[in-house]
Amino acid sequence: MKGTTDNEDKISTPFHIALYMVSKLFSNPSPNARVLDAGCGEGVFIEAIIKWYSEQGIELPEIVGVEIDHKLAEKARKKFNNISKVKIIEDDFLTVEEEKLGGKFDYIISNPPYISYEKISPEKRKLYKSIFETAVGRFDTYMLFLERALNLLKPGGRMVFLTPEKYLYVISAGKLRKLLSKYRVVEIELINAFEGILAYPTITVIEKIPSDKQTIIKNREGKVISIFLPKDGSPWLTSTGNLNYKLKLKDIALRISPGVATGRDEIFVIPKSKLPKSLEPYAYPTISGNELSAFKPGEAINYDKLNYVMLVPYSRDGTLIEDKALIDYLSKWRDKLESRHIVRIGKKKWYAFHEDPPLNYILKPKILWKDISKEPTFYVDERGEIVPRHSVYYMVPSDSSIIPRLIKYLQTEEVKDWLKANCQRAANGYIRLQSHVIKNLPVPDNLVRGVEIWLGKTL
Repeated sequence: MKGTTDNEDKISTPFHIALYMVSKLFSNPSPNARVLDAGCGEGVFIEAIIKWYSEQGIELPEIVGVEIDHKLAEKARKKFNNISKVKIIEDDFLTVEEEKLGGKFDYIISNPPYISYEKISPEKRKLYKSIFETAVGRFDTYMLFLERALNLLKPGGRMVFLTPEKYLYVISAGKLRKLLSKYRVVEIELINAFEGILAYPTITVIEKIPSDKQTIIKNREGKVISIFLPKDGSPWLTSTGNLNYKLKLKDIALRISPGVATGRDEIFVIPKSKLPKSLEPYAYPTISGNELSAFKPGEAINYDKLNYVMLVPYSRDGTLIEDKALIDYLSKWRDKLESRHIVRIGKKKWYAFHEDPPLNYILKPKILWKDISKEPTFYVDERGEIVPRHSVYYMVPSDSSIIPRLIKYLQTEEVKDWLKANCQRAANGYIRLQSHVIKNLPVPDNLVRGVEIWLGKTL
């Protein structure tokens, strides 16, 4: 993806990927077709199209490349200067007039700029929101590229895009998913990251025809399935696993959430061996994601092997405690605590946590897991006394008696496969086991059969 580095450099698509995408683009190649490369850069897709048509022995169609960057547009012009069928237009693809492009297109291909909401100027945000129905929430520019491409695609036309996988599940892309689902989403292929990009890429193939057909999903482990995508804007990735149970993990949970964010772990988290006697009433066993790795997946945490405690200045009902011993101890670091954003701007009390901990939920038997992991692994807090740190997620079941069955289920290969297919990718092949995905993990009815759950019925 172009623009996925911290300095917003343009990242060129590797030629082998460009050629692979071109092979997916042309369903019925014709020299009379019009082809658009949206955000063409130096023209790697145009090169791939020329090579592909040459290998097919077909006369080259009209190809239009649009590029906003002057230097890149000039390089593309020079590269294709002797090919009359190729035209490079220096303009903003999101706002260029259709007339300037010569009308609509039969085929569109793109690896659009990936510019996050934070890096879009307020003026551009306002402009985009007035133009695009997908410019809602914390949108990214590549989402707008998809919408504009659909508008420029002829009925029956076909487009292939290389984008971050995030549009498949983030809330801000709900409008985009709803828009795309009006047409035939032929294929979604999650591919491995390539040099120069930070986001995990996805190839999406779309035909501009109404469709009630299934979409082919190819994940990074090589599995291929066909599913019906939701049409209401809800996440698509959570529909790609092989688990067909109607019940979801969120249906049997009181809470699924990341652990406690203190805003200053170096102050609130201290070695158990150095805990003053006077602070024992406010100290709870605590664990980080890295510390979880010392325990065996699927088994209960051994409290004796926990080396740290968290000082929690809250009562179970969420109110701040004003005990003198605790205040005196924390006062040693008052300047540091007062420098936090939540105190300066958020007007929280100087020793408050970044987020108020819901102790009434946390201090129950629960299941724990690392936020980022190579393999999905789960652990048990049988006694319900651990206060997990922010790098650990936790799930509190509505009935703790199901924990032994649930932890056994979570360790199965089918669950691991589902999570690998649905979770967002981090660096080096790791996955993010975030709550919005975990909540939608399908669970079999027999896990909770006979147990009264919060839905108010017995399964």
